[in-house]
Amino acid sequence: MILLTYKMCYIIVHLKTHWENTMETIRINVSLPKEVFVELSKETKSRKRSQFITEAIKRLLKEKRDQRLAAEYQEAATEIRAINKELEGAVNDGLD
Repeated sequence: MILLTYKMCYIIVHLKTHWENTMETIRINVSLPKEVFVELSKETKSRKRSQFITEAIKRLLKEKRDQRLAAEYQEAATEIRAINKELEGAVNDGLD
């Protein structure tokens, strides 16, 4: 068992390996607002909550990663257009 402290939050982490699934899992203690828990309970069976939460987190992380990549691509495209514009002038200067 590992005890992590982060900004006055304590997270107890248990490492365990599922033999039927090669993915190593970490057990954490998470606090949810009551209304979120009620909605979660309506959507999933108690034995499937971890899987539901894992899938939700994976989806959110993918969305955030995709947004970050899109912003980086946009920034790179802006830089490339600026460089192309500068080079266009240099190429035209040599053709006269």
